[in-house]
Amino acid sequence: MKTKNLILTISLTLLFLPLFSSSLLLAQEDPQVMYEKEQEEALETVIDENSKSVTNRYFDLTIERKPQSPFGQHVPYILTVTPHIDSPKTQILWNVPTTIKVKRKHKEFNALKSGQTYIFEGEITPLRAGTYDFSISVISWQHDTNYTNSISDNVEFSKALVLQPVSSQYKALNTIKIILIVLISLGIIVGAALIVTKYTQKAKQWLTPPT
Repeated sequence: MKTKNLILTISLTLLFLPLFSSSLLLAQEDPQVMYEKEQEEALETVIDENSKSVTNRYFDLTIERKPQSPFGQHVPYILTVTPHIDSPKTQILWNVPTTIKVKRKHKEFNALKSGQTYIFEGEITPLRAGTYDFSISVISWQHDTNYTNSISDNVEFSKALVLQPVSSQYKALNTIKIILIVLISLGIIVGAALIVTKYTQKAKQWLTPPT
């Protein structure tokens, strides 16, 4: 009888030991792993070829890429943020490679209130041709922890540092740019010719001896 009880006890122990071990490991799981799991819960939605959104329990983010400007080659972006928590100290970080220059048109730290929508603008400028990934992170710094969400984009620039595929607006603006350059060049040439003609006539009068 004792042998049967012993066998029963050992069997139950072996049965519940894996469950107990899993619970213990979950309780002792590294905070960074838990953080990564929370990040995995973010839901990404592609709106169109130039816009997407990423939502999680802390922030709803939407990014919109505007057409590239031929005047400086910069690409404007609009970031829309809707927090689900009050965040008195919210950091907006542009995480870009060294081959891209970023210009923020907003403060790095901002006070955000839950349920309200905020718009932040910035622009990137390519320094070298290639295909690059970059992201924008929104981080709520709290007294005991921080909460975050991020959204990314992928861009490709040609050897001429033109965003691919080339938008129709860029083509139109580039045509206007070329026309302006031609008109300015013609204006400079005509102006220079008039100045030379004017001062040439004066020089002839000055060099001609009186009769």
